[in-house]
Amino acid sequence: MSHLFARLLIPGAVAVSSVAISAGALAGATMPQVSAGLLECRGEFATAYGFGSTRKVRCEFRPSVGMNHYYAGTLDRVGLDFGVSDQASMLWAVLATSPQVDPGALAGTYVGLSTGFSLGPGFSANMLASQDATRQVTLQPISVSSDSGLSVSITGATLTLAPSGPIPQ
Repeated sequence: MSHLFARLLIPGAVAVSSVAISAGALAGATMPQVSAGLLECRGEFATAYGFGSTRKVRCEFRPSVGMNHYYAGTLDRVGLDFGVSDQASMLWAVLATSPQVDPGALAGTYVGLSTGFSLGPGFSANMLASQDATRQVTLQPISVSSDSGLSVSITGATLTLAPSGPIPQ
């Protein structure tokens, strides 16, 4: 079991480190960014058994200018992750070089850390940055999410998004 844990944790730690190094190296070369809207993701019911979890997410991007965009994806967490949680809701400010964001522009992979606690209602923090530090569109690095259930987590996280149709009501 420890071999499997190491196999899952090491790539996550390397990805987080490489994003931090890439972001630091490009900090002087990035273009100014403005608020382009809000991204809200809702996750399905999830059960975590100690070393991580995977949760399907459906997301709606509400841009400052234009029509809403929709995404589907997964939130993978590796690390200390125990418990059962209901539908989580995560909210990020979206930053871009222009307030006009093309449909599908948020598709991609975001990596970082996620931590949270819930005993009934609870909250978590998700610190994610784009895996591609040269992107013109990024998520505000920190989001706060609401959750409900019985859980505790301190994990490396990967959020992968792909364009999709509207979220069913």
